[in-house]
Amino acid sequence: MKKSNYRKMLQNGATKLSVFMFALAALFITGCEDEGSGELPTTSTGEVAELADIYAVINGSVTSDGGSNILAMGICWTTEDKEPTTTDNIVAVGTYTLNGILAEEWDYSVTLDGLSSKTDYKVRAYAANEAGTSYGETIAFTTKAGKTFHTLTADMIDTYTQEIWEGPKENLVDGDPSTFWHSAWSDEETAKVQPLPHHIQITFPEAKYIGGFQFWTRSTSARTIDPAQFDVQVSTDGVEYTTVWTSERFDAKARPDYNELSLDKNYSSKYFRIRILDTRTTGYSFTTMGEIKVFDDGLLDY
Repeated sequence: MKKSNYRKMLQNGATKLSVFMFALAALFITGCEDEGSGELPTTSTGEVAELADIYAVINGSVTSDGGSNILAMGICWTTEDKEPTTTDNIVAVGTYTLNGILAEEWDYSVTLDGLSSKTDYKVRAYAANEAGTSYGETIAFTTKAGKTFHTLTADMIDTYTQEIWEGPKENLVDGDPSTFWHSAWSDEETAKVQPLPHHIQITFPEAKYIGGFQFWTRSTSARTIDPAQFDVQVSTDGVEYTTVWTSERFDAKARPDYNELSLDKNYSSKYFRIRILDTRTTGYSFTTMGEIKVFDDGLLDY
């Protein structure tokens, strides 16, 4: 777009935003690598600076304006097996001025949000001037896996301790946070009241990775015995257990909200113990919980 066109638009009362929108429209009308007069800009696709399950951070830069103002720049991307262009998905960057996007903004970083986990993507930088649109190198990446929740059934669960009058262990995995498990609290000898820590033991049919867990508290009232600190233990034989992770103390959110704790990595074992080390009010010898779920976290190391 020639400078005379800019002057005519301004004389007709167009705003800077109008100029930008006109330039952007011209960019997409020309299409991929459609050259006009003059030199195309040069641009480079940088590294994937950060990668998760539903977003990625990509660096890019413009290395030359080709002799005319930079009208648009950013990152384009696709999930198709082809070179991405501005007719696919884009994240535009830079502040448009009457002198184009200024050089101090030519090195940039963009976040691609709303991606799908475990999906292949192709991305590259683009830049446009009066001559047309040019592209940087195409790079490919695969987003990480999200959380994979493991199915838990009552026969996979053992608890220490168990109250005989209420809160059976089955309630931990019945899918209903309004039901609850309760460790032993009554004075009956058979209840085996013991000091903390109390644990929920999970025995899988085969080794699984666990990178964290979610739990629901029993209720919004009588919260003094809510769990307030955990550790996680693993075993090779289901008899001798080793502690691999310990949480800080925290104030659990009340049901219906859930609490989520992530470990420092994914741990593999057939045998896990999630131990309650302390309660919201310290000094109790029993605790309770509404529901528990464990997951393999694709964002953590293995």
